[in-house]
Amino acid sequence: MDVTQHEVPPVRPVARRVAFQQPFVWLKRGFRDFQKAPADCLFYGAVFVLMGYLLGVYAEQAPELVITFATIFLLAGPFLAIGIYDIAKQMEAFDGHGRVKLLHSMAAWRVNMPGFSLYAVLLAVLVFGWFRVSLLMFALFYDTAALPNLNEIVVDAFTPDNLLFLVAYFAVGFLFAQLVFSISVVSIPLLLDKEVDTITAMIASVQAVYRNVLTMGLWAVIIVAMTVVGFATYYLGLIIIMPVLALSSWHAYRDLITFER
Repeated sequence: MDVTQHEVPPVRPVARRVAFQQPFVWLKRGFRDFQKAPADCLFYGAVFVLMGYLLGVYAEQAPELVITFATIFLLAGPFLAIGIYDIAKQMEAFDGHGRVKLLHSMAAWRVNMPGFSLYAVLLAVLVFGWFRVSLLMFALFYDTAALPNLNEIVVDAFTPDNLLFLVAYFAVGFLFAQLVFSISVVSIPLLLDKEVDTITAMIASVQAVYRNVLTMGLWAVIIVAMTVVGFATYYLGLIIIMPVLALSSWHAYRDLITFER
C-alpha cells in the first residue's frame, strides 16, 4: 500500500479580518500574560533595555546616525522577541496548569532554524539597505565634507532649507518601516508555531496587513508610540513595554491567521 495516501496535507496559513479595535484587546491579553510569568518576561525586557543602552552608547560615538539606530531597534524587535512568543505559546499549552520554562524559550529558534535563519538574512539586508540610504540622504542634503552631528541636525531640522530633507528622510523611512512591518507582523510567530517556510510566513503576514489596513495601521501606531515611551524613559520602560508588546503580538497572530488544508 502506498503510504503517501495516508499523509496529512500541510496546513496553509490564511489571513482573516478582525475588528478595528482589536489591537486594544491584544494589549489587554498581552498584559494579562505578562502578569502570569513576570520574572521570565522581565528577563527578556532587561535584554531589550541593555540593547537600548548599547545603541545609545554607539549613537554618542556617531550621533548623526541616532535616528537610524533607533529605526534598526524597531526593525529588529520582532526577531528578538522569539523567546517571548515561545512563552506565550507555552502558556497556551499549559492552559493555566504548569510553569513557563525560560530555558525552553531561549532555544525556541531551533524549532524552525531554516525559517528563522532566512528571515534573519532578509531582515539584515533590509536594515543594511536603510542604513545605506540614510547615509546617502545625509550626504545629499548636507553640503559638508563630513556628516553633520546630532546638534546640527536638531538645530537645523525645522528650518526652511531643511524641510525637503525632513520630508524625504521620513518618507523613505516610513516606506522601509512599512515594508518590514508588513512582512514580519505575524511571520515570526507563524514560523515558531508551524512548520512553514519563510516566504509562506511573509506572504501570510502581508495578506494579514492587506486585509486589515486600518486595524494594522492602528497596531503599528501603538507599537511605535509605546516604544517611544520606552526610549523616553532612558530605556527603562522597555523592560515591561517590549515583553507586553511581544505577548500582544502573539495574540494578534492568533486572531489574524487561520489554517486550511
